[in-house]
Order: sequence, then C-alpha cells, then structure tokens
Amino acid sequence: MGVIRTDLWMDEHFYNPMELCKLASPEVKNHAHYYQYLRKFGMYQPSRRTHDMFSRLKEQKAWEHIGKFYKKYKDMWNAHDVGIYIFPIEPSRQFMSELKGRSGLTFPRKIFLFLSPVEDLKIWESLVVHEYHHAVRMERFKKDPKDYHLLDSLVFEGLAEHAVKKYCGKDYIADWMTLYKRDQLQHYWNRIFKEHLQLEKAHPLHDDLLFGRRGIPKMMGYAIGADLVKGYEGEQPLTVHDSFEISSEKILSDKNIFYRTPEQASG
Repeated sequence: MGVIRTDLWMDEHFYNPMELCKLASPEVKNHAHYYQYLRKFGMYQPSRRTHDMFSRLKEQKAWEHIGKFYKKYKDMWNAHDVGIYIFPIEPSRQFMSELKGRSGLTFPRKIFLFLSPVEDLKIWESLVVHEYHHAVRMERFKKDPKDYHLLDSLVFEGLAEHAVKKYCGKDYIADWMTLYKRDQLQHYWNRIFKEHLQLEKAHPLHDDLLFGRRGIPKMMGYAIGADLVKGYEGEQPLTVHDSFEISSEKILSDKNIFYRTPEQASG
C-alpha cells in the first residue's frame, strides 16, 4: 500500500469528493455521510481556494515526501503496511491556525492526511509520525478498537506526541501540548475526567471531553493525555517501541502521582 496517488484521483474528480470517498473506501455504504465525517477532521470542500492548495501540494511534491517519511518510520519501527490518503485541508481558522494547516485521521490499516503547503517539511513529517504511531499502536495494542474507552484515547494522543517530540523535536509538537498549565489540567482532571475514564468511545460525551466541547476547553483531553505520558515518563524510561504496546492503565499507574484515580488515591 503506502502512499496512494490521490493526486491522480483529484486530477479527475476534485469537484466530486463523494467519488474520492468511494475510491478511498469502497466498502463504506453511505459515502455522503462518510465525507461529512472526514470533513470534521479536515477534508477539503471543493472551491477555487482549495483547488489552488491542491496545485501547490503537487508543486511541492507532497505525495513523494510523505512516501519517504512513511518508509523511514515503517523501517525504523518494523511496522505494518498501511494505505495513506492525502487530500488538501479545509482552510478554516480551526485547521489553518489552531492545527497549523495539518490534520489526520487514522484507522488500523488506513491513514488520511489533510495538508496545506509548507516551507518546512518537518511539519508534514511530524504529522506522519503522529498518525502512523496511532496505526501501529492500534495494530499492537491488545484491545479491539470498538472497546476503547476515554482513557485509551487520552493515552493514544499523548503517546503519539511523545514520538513526535523524540523524532522531530519540541518545535514540532502540537500546540495543545503546551496550551495549559498543570494546575489547569488538574482542575479538569479532578472535576470531570477521572470519573469518566471508562466512557466508551461511541458515547457522545467521549468526544466532548477529548476535543474540548460543551464547557470543556478546546483540546483539553489531548493536553491531559500528553501530561499523563509526561508524568509516567518522569518515573521510568519510555521508549517509542514500548509506547506501541504499553497499556493505558500502566501509564496511569500509582507512580503517576499527578493523575491517580480515586481507587489509587485511596489505596
């Protein structure tokens, strides 16, 4: 698999994103619904502006560069093969400013990358590291994705950015890694997160907490996940290879003094 030449698809179907969804995921029954789902994570909406972005991505050889990054980490991590589908990102404030013009969505065998043109290729590389880390952890983590809970989601995000920091450096970590001070994280952890760690991924409140909605500050779940991993790593070494398989519960061990569950605190 590797990088799929979605640029050739868009040469023909740029203004028909439903057809692109069919090509990327023919097994999906409702591609209109699927397209709206992808749009939540950054999939472009056809316009002159996004077509210009597409043209610039081709000029910058995005597909070739992403392919090189993918091979680099596939070999380094001795990881499984995935398909990578590249599309322009929707140029909204949320995606261009808050997420630095990059976003992704990962399944165990498939990664969608939503990109904008860059001057620094490490911005693309950091996204590949983050999303491919998700895919490898999904493959090696001893748990069915449909059984993931909120704690799993928090730890997934924290571990992926742990890998970004290691391979790309602190200048390329996501903004949400440093958005909040620990006392702010602790406030929301104690107020709501620690009581909902077993919330199922399909529950509507799961994404509200993870992404920061309905009174929860934006990306709060991601930020707490990063701090969980930081707290664990402060007690013992954590290699990237370990991070593919370590349990979420071990990250939230009794040694992680900033994030004890009620059971651990009273034990």
